[in-house]
Amino acid sequence: MLGELIAILAVLTFVGSNVIFRKTEKEVSPTFINFFRTGIGTLTFFLIIIFLNQLNLIFIIPWELWFLLILSFIFGQVIGDTAYFTAQKELGTTITLAISMTFPLFTFILSLIFLKSPFKFNLILSLILIGFGITIIGSSKINSENSKQEKNLTLNSSIKNRFRDIFRKDVIKAIGFCFIASLGWAVGAVIIEFATAQIDQIIHIEELSSIVGNVIRFPFALLILGSMVLRENYLNKNNEILSNKKKSLRTWILLIVASIIGTSLGAYLYTESVHIAGANIVSLIASASPLFALPLTYLVNKEKISKFGFIGVILTIAGVLVILI
Repeated sequence: MLGELIAILAVLTFVGSNVIFRKTEKEVSPTFINFFRTGIGTLTFFLIIIFLNQLNLIFIIPWELWFLLILSFIFGQVIGDTAYFTAQKELGTTITLAISMTFPLFTFILSLIFLKSPFKFNLILSLILIGFGITIIGSSKINSENSKQEKNLTLNSSIKNRFRDIFRKDVIKAIGFCFIASLGWAVGAVIIEFATAQIDQIIHIEELSSIVGNVIRFPFALLILGSMVLRENYLNKNNEILSNKKKSLRTWILLIVASIIGTSLGAYLYTESVHIAGANIVSLIASASPLFALPLTYLVNKEKISKFGFIGVILTIAGVLVILI
């Protein structure tokens, strides 16, 4: 029971931090959000390993595992998280979570291919439910956006224009980013599962394997994300509106609070929940994170979801649960 409670707290920290990050999107880019939270995470895990006086453990890890750990973070943190925050800017927290949390399905497929896991026939049912769920979510979001613009449309709009309105590029693109996030997290999870198991055999201290792995992974992810932020600033320097846009004190406070909640505390709670309850239980609870997000996004950001969209969210969650149970 303790493991399940910690897992719920871990999901709440993840959802809560993303809801807070959403409030900063007018002043900071998705790349900067990811860079900042990774910086806070790097500092946190270095302080933990130094406090435990176990910094020497990272130097006995072979370079092959360093490479795998860095690769896992490139897929999970750099690609996955950046794609998630990009999608969230367009779709909102609940819908983005509903689509992105399909990563257990991709994890299972990758494990099937690379780790020789046994095939499950419920994979087909899972794909059907998720497919219907994503289609309904996309349709509800597009219809919602179009209804806001109905006053600007004439009654004699051409079929071509109406067809273009139905399949809005920005929404389709955002859904694509959700799948990139989901696939990135899945690849990262498969790699880190293998790498962590190898670290266990080397240091013989299971409780520290995730911390040691994060101490190695976070700094490299920070360097990559830092270079992405510099490139972004360089591309925007000719844009007077973007280049002169300063971040308010409120935004900095929100970034720090969300990073501590979601990256520092969240990563610790997630590691502990997996250690106590097991990965399968944690995945089951995490797949329901869109339901945790619904009340929070409404209270904090006043985000609403239509009844049609809610059905899509439920179908998507059901599709993920089918593959996990």
